[in-house]
Amino acid sequence: MKRALAPFVTTAALAAIGAAAPAHAQSNVTLYGIVDTTIRYTTNENAAGNAKVQMTDGVLTGSRWGLYGVEDLGAGYQALFVLESGFSPDAGQSLQGNRLFGRKAYVGLQGEFGTVTLGRQFTVIHEVIASYDAMALANLAIVGFQGGNYTGGVRQDNMIKYAGKFGGFTIAAQHAFGEQPGSVATSSSTGGSLTYAAGPFMVAGGYQIMKDATTYYNVAVPTSDQKVWTLGGTYTAGPATIYLGYTNSNVDNANYKNQAGYLGVKYAFNAAWSLIALGTYDHLKHGNDSGNRFTGAMMLDYAFSKRTDVYLEADYTSLTDAWRTLGAQPTFQTPFYGHGSRVGVMAGLRHKF
Repeated sequence: MKRALAPFVTTAALAAIGAAAPAHAQSNVTLYGIVDTTIRYTTNENAAGNAKVQMTDGVLTGSRWGLYGVEDLGAGYQALFVLESGFSPDAGQSLQGNRLFGRKAYVGLQGEFGTVTLGRQFTVIHEVIASYDAMALANLAIVGFQGGNYTGGVRQDNMIKYAGKFGGFTIAAQHAFGEQPGSVATSSSTGGSLTYAAGPFMVAGGYQIMKDATTYYNVAVPTSDQKVWTLGGTYTAGPATIYLGYTNSNVDNANYKNQAGYLGVKYAFNAAWSLIALGTYDHLKHGNDSGNRFTGAMMLDYAFSKRTDVYLEADYTSLTDAWRTLGAQPTFQTPFYGHGSRVGVMAGLRHKF
């Protein structure tokens, strides 16, 4: 008797679900990803000044796989979600602190009003700086390390974010909850950005405050509020795009103040060959000490197809005084072991799916 009833119950349940769902609802889920692997040579990788050869992640893009889903709710509205996992292709290990979906994990609604998303996401200030950085805040830390530290982290948990486009203007705002008992502000992060694009020009800027930071470039510091503001833009002329930006960061109780200016160009020789070149100059002040950092990088890319490309990259970084002191710390994001410079060369293969 149970066997006879089972098909009927299943059919009836599915029919009830179908009757409750709007007739216009349509949904789909897309699997996507990037596998980007390089062989890299660098100098001054220990206190003795020895060089290192290693296999590592990509220059511009980190390897990842993800799921993107969208459902049409009718009346111009859609529900969406993104779950994205980062991994190291050389060892197959999860990144972002060994999280399953460490790159992105959010759900949202979108329509004519814009898009509202909730979950782990990129910060607004990171996204706006990346829009006028020639390598979009490169995945290669030594070239793009102003991204994660000037912005209080590339991504933040517990975030509600809004983005809307109105004519040539795009407005974005976020708040990441600190989730501390008795205080809404403690350990929270709030920011916003404004972008205007018209013809070949784009200009943008943003501001963000991160409450109660305890590290700076992965070095432990007194609990501080980090305030960042930025301004920049791009200009496109035929196959060339020029990038120009400025970022100012102040970590109050830790007494770190940074000012960084960056200039870059991207040039497409044809459909297959392209070149990216950039330079970043950063002035750091810490107490009575100050110092400079310069990073220059160049990357030549050849695309076999829209999905697969190979590239060569070279970079040079120099540190003086306060920057050299910070870079000598063993926990610094890309340790310099007391040295004042580093040269890097790498070749990579990238496939998108």
